[in-house]
Amino acid sequence: MSMRPLSRTACLILCCCIGFIPCRIAAAENSDQTKSLLQKSLTIYEVDQELIRISGQETALMRRLADTEQQLAQQQHLLAQAKEHADKVLRAYYMGDRDSLWMLLFSTSSFSDALTAFDYLQMIVRNDHIALQRHTASQQQLQELTASLSASHMQLQNTKERYIAHRQQLVTLQKQVDEQLDSEPDAQEVLLQMADLTLLWREKGVPLFNTYFNALAHAMTQLPELISDTESAQGNHLIINGFEYTFQITDEQLNTFLRTKNPLFRNMTFRFTDTHVITGGTHDGMDLMVKGKYELADDEALSGKSYVRFAVEQLQFNGYDLPASTIAAMAKDFDLGIYPHKLASFLIVTGIRMEEGKLSLMLKLAL
Repeated sequence: MSMRPLSRTACLILCCCIGFIPCRIAAAENSDQTKSLLQKSLTIYEVDQELIRISGQETALMRRLADTEQQLAQQQHLLAQAKEHADKVLRAYYMGDRDSLWMLLFSTSSFSDALTAFDYLQMIVRNDHIALQRHTASQQQLQELTASLSASHMQLQNTKERYIAHRQQLVTLQKQVDEQLDSEPDAQEVLLQMADLTLLWREKGVPLFNTYFNALAHAMTQLPELISDTESAQGNHLIINGFEYTFQITDEQLNTFLRTKNPLFRNMTFRFTDTHVITGGTHDGMDLMVKGKYELADDEALSGKSYVRFAVEQLQFNGYDLPASTIAAMAKDFDLGIYPHKLASFLIVTGIRMEEGKLSLMLKLAL
């Protein structure tokens, strides 16, 4: 992948990030034009980070491809040897050579000679079976390596296409920013604000989001405790109707639960709508917002049992949207799902109902 020239926007942001430009967060209200530039500068930085991630993935894939191709060449050599041996065995049976060997049993003059001949024949048969099995195993390994190589080539091609798409997005954004700055009367001040926002996100925003998502992922694994809590089950968390159950929790109850698990959530508030889950708050002067929704999904690691996956749709930092690549990276690194069957293997999630202020999970016994 070739290096691309940096625009004046990228250069200024880079200089701020490595400390050549003093960082200062603008206190004044920003115009729509300035907000647009700040939004694009944050997106440029994150898209550039995605390009770095993709480049790393491409390097790893190319290394894996080289290893697989080497293994494939070795396996083809082993298969050729196994095939040659197997052909000799099959030819011997087809031509009747093995039949003549079995006739040795009837030409021996003593019982001890017959036992010796029988052991010898058994050894030949065992070796024949081993040769045929080795050929079959070599064929299977070759097929698996070929499939793996094909999948890696496809994955590499997809990775390159993602890189090209993100690079084009970056070029387009940089061009838009440069054009907007040309018409901005106070371009130098705006450039400093763009650099400040990028530096704040890089130095404090990214670690804060990672800390928050990590704490949330850990707390959500403990949410099924409310199902087994006898006192809660007799209250309004679990409604039992024969073999069917409904687990209910309000956003106020969820906030209380999370704050007992980690003091970090004292500054954050969850809210349920009829379609989404929204959480936001302020920490050390930085505003965070996460918007997503719960949906049913299958856990392949647990025999395809259903669980409740949290799909992140929007992330905001200080009121600025983070790009889809950042959302995808966060979703990949942190699992915010709910797994009732990990608490009780006999429970299966069958449905989700969202209401204003309340989340309901429909469960049933796995009979």
